[in-house]
Amino acid sequence: MPRKQTERIDERKKEILNLVESNEELSTNDVVRITKLSHSQVFYILKLLSKDGLIKEVRRGKVAYWKSVKKQEAADQEE
Repeated sequence: MPRKQTERIDERKKEILNLVESNEELSTNDVVRITKLSHSQVFYILKLLSKDGLIKEVRRGKVAYWKSVKKQEAADQEE
């Protein structure tokens, strides 16, 4: 049975989404360093945001970078 998202997770999702939206792109480790959460906590939240269609993952080698879908759509419309 899937776990219910708690208020704490919702707060962290908002915090991390704002962080990704305010930057061009961030690696998972950048988010870990800024939020001071564990790597597994950050990765879990990033995957939730990706599943919700709010951010997308871009891989370069072993490093995962995260971009805001909203920012990407705005940039695509300008072209």
